[in-house]
Amino acid sequence: MISDELLKINDLHKSFSTPVLKGINLSFRRGEIHSIVGENGAGKSTLMNILSGQLKMDKGSLTFEGKSYVPASPTEAYETGISSAAQELSIIGSLSVAENILLRKLPHKWTFLSKSKLESTARQFLDLVGLENIRVNTTAENLTLGETQLLEVAKTLAITTLSESKLIILDEPTAALSGPQANKLHSIIKNLTFDGITFIYISHRLEDVRLISDTISVMRDGRIVSSASASTYLIDDMISLMSGKKFAGVLEGVNERIELGRPMLKIDQITNKYFSQPISFDCHAGEIIGIAGLAGSGRTELLKAVFGLTSIKTGKILRKTEHKYEPIKNARRAVKLGMGYLSKDRKKSGILSGHSLRINLTLPGLSFISSRLGIINEKREREVGQEYISKLAIKCSDQDQSIESLSGGNQQKVLLARWLHCNSEILLLDEPTRGVDVNAKHLIYAQLNELRNQGKVIIASSSEIDELIKISDRILVLSDFKLVKEFKKGEWTENDILATAFQEYTMSKPTVRNQSIIRDGRDHHVSN
Repeated sequence: MISDELLKINDLHKSFSTPVLKGINLSFRRGEIHSIVGENGAGKSTLMNILSGQLKMDKGSLTFEGKSYVPASPTEAYETGISSAAQELSIIGSLSVAENILLRKLPHKWTFLSKSKLESTARQFLDLVGLENIRVNTTAENLTLGETQLLEVAKTLAITTLSESKLIILDEPTAALSGPQANKLHSIIKNLTFDGITFIYISHRLEDVRLISDTISVMRDGRIVSSASASTYLIDDMISLMSGKKFAGVLEGVNERIELGRPMLKIDQITNKYFSQPISFDCHAGEIIGIAGLAGSGRTELLKAVFGLTSIKTGKILRKTEHKYEPIKNARRAVKLGMGYLSKDRKKSGILSGHSLRINLTLPGLSFISSRLGIINEKREREVGQEYISKLAIKCSDQDQSIESLSGGNQQKVLLARWLHCNSEILLLDEPTRGVDVNAKHLIYAQLNELRNQGKVIIASSSEIDELIKISDRILVLSDFKLVKEFKKGEWTENDILATAFQEYTMSKPTVRNQSIIRDGRDHHVSN
């Protein structure tokens, strides 16, 4: 008789400079979705890296299908039946979409690569995850972050199907996805469990976790503090277990005051290779402007244009200083005029690999900690590092810790800290809480609210509509690279924003005008 237990972890330990995993005991059943939640730095990704053969444990044992399991490499884990889609993407930008999906199992005819088979098979997996509009021969580096995240999932599903994997590890699979994209992925996952495939699902979106999971295990400081049926948990319970403190709920008083200050930034009729129709809006001191829209609607492209990372064809981007409006023509000029930009893709265009937390934090603001001769005041540099480690609760062993060794959420907090250190007056934030746990999210919300009350301007793009509703004074909605509507505080509902985000897509396709959208486990009727 085949045992219901697929994988068992017994007394697993792992240390780097300090202990990270401290006696993990867990078991995973066949055909279940077992979610693991915890704050950033709790040890979730380290545990998954051990299971997928990327790290070796220091002590303990693993049993897979009743046999000892000690993976020496990801290849060995794969051959055993374990596949993984990591939070930090493994897509190779120089290869095509099709080549990335089937890299482990390239189809051959005799000794030659079968291009037709490669592309037809890849097409199936792209369609499965909702990338119907992506061409299979497109180079992967041309995809958006959300598309790349879905490509990572398509790649994992291909590995699972073609190699008969029995366990799939998904680490923050929906971090860069919109609500509809996440719902489609969840539907795929549930269907695969009917075939007996087990999923280990890691996410900071706790409502998603509660709805999709059979079992939920909570990690805190390298230990499992609770493991039970998903139906036994409320979201507040999970948060309290993750932090070890009673959850106080959403911060009160966020954005109660709506008093606009002086003009700070003017976007005047801009167009570029992405935006064929002009976009205009003004920004004033002391406001948070949310940018909403579906994945691929132009949210990231708009922030890049405003910061001068992509050129504009017509129109102007003007920074209002004390005496005049000054044009923003490139990113260097934007920084000089007090603007900061947080990319949603921290691996590609955020962190400085191979360097410490401290260097990553202080790099753009070296002038604040240097003499006139350009000599860095190391004492001041360390003071700044410690200030922001405390202020944003960055979990690390010390300031000299390698940036790559931090969890994704803690890396995100370092990147936000770098612009706070520069005292930027205008912050452009693309998915500011991507991969960040719920307690850290509220800490960041409080920090943004404090900056707003100091008279700063914050323009924040997010795929989470409820996040924008929490933090914004007004919300601009993009649909198919057009700015279609502005909502002022008190005038919006989540349904209104979602329906507006679909506007340009449904207008051009009347047959789906009254389509029903599944979001957060509920049906939302979308119409124009």
